[in-house]
Amino acid sequence: MGKKSLKRSSDVLTEKAQEGSPAIAAGTTTATTKKTKKVKPSNTATPTAPTINEENSNQGEDLISTKVPFVKRSQVEKAVKALIDHSNKSVKKNTDQGELFADQVGSNERFLNLVISLKRIAPKPKHKPIKITLSHPLYDPRVSPVCLIVKDPQREYKDLLEEKNIQFISKVVGINKLKGKHSSYEARRLLLSNHDLFLADERVVGVLPGLLGVKFFKSNKLPIPVDVAHGEGVKAELERAISNTTLRISSGSCLTIKCADLGRHSAEQAQENLVDVLGQLGKKIPLGGWNNIQAVHLKTGTSASLPLWLAPLDDSENGRFNMPPSKDELDRIQAAKERIEARKEKKKAKISSKLHKVVPT
Repeated sequence: MGKKSLKRSSDVLTEKAQEGSPAIAAGTTTATTKKTKKVKPSNTATPTAPTINEENSNQGEDLISTKVPFVKRSQVEKAVKALIDHSNKSVKKNTDQGELFADQVGSNERFLNLVISLKRIAPKPKHKPIKITLSHPLYDPRVSPVCLIVKDPQREYKDLLEEKNIQFISKVVGINKLKGKHSSYEARRLLLSNHDLFLADERVVGVLPGLLGVKFFKSNKLPIPVDVAHGEGVKAELERAISNTTLRISSGSCLTIKCADLGRHSAEQAQENLVDVLGQLGKKIPLGGWNNIQAVHLKTGTSASLPLWLAPLDDSENGRFNMPPSKDELDRIQAAKERIEARKEKKKAKISSKLHKVVPT
């Protein structure tokens, strides 16, 4: 009897416990849950992505010129700064080693050269230089002697320079003097080494290659043609020729233009001259201007070439593979087609004549 009552009481307790368990569980969950804290809105604004107009404005600020909208100003500034540092170190090293005229203004190490790589070579080299205007003159006649080669009689042009009070020409040489006094190799070598710039009457430019020799044309001192026949504007003509730089179209795929003299020009002046040269390349380079340029580098006489611009590897405007045929190429293609058609017609006529002989009509 006692065992059965104990069993019944235990069953009743378990039933009550099962009935009360949801309440207990609910009570425990409510007790363990924490109140969520309210987040106060912060006053700091979240960063937003730059818009398209802001990106375009940033890119526009980095362009070196509106005439050349694909050359970056930052790239040009880095290249100029690096080459100025290299030139100063090189000149200091050569001076310490005892090299004569290492720090002289106008030396080969001090010139800043723009190197242009072409996609296609010009069909014919041009010995006559193409003038490119600069904001800051490349030569200073007070430091760099200038020689003027004129048509005979030589005395007539010397008197003209004295009459116009032109004092920035160091020496005047006539054609007869080149044939006589300066005919030897040693005399021409001295003439070349004693002058930094040569100007020549455009009427005698054609005979100068045979008189000056190979050494002149291998150097970077080829005479610049000037018009001295008209005495009224001769001073302005000579000043323009001295203040300009030149581009010579050679028979190769690489062209070089002197842009600045690091011995006289500051970094800002060198950059301004670079902008002048780059802005005029589109009209000076043959076979399409900038569309015929593959790469543009900057260097000094002994430094490595630092890239300023490389043509993109696509067929877009100024791209590496955007090379429409020139007029000369189209003419050659048309002439080749005409020759092929003429051969075909000749072959047909020959075959028909043989058939007529074999099978007469």
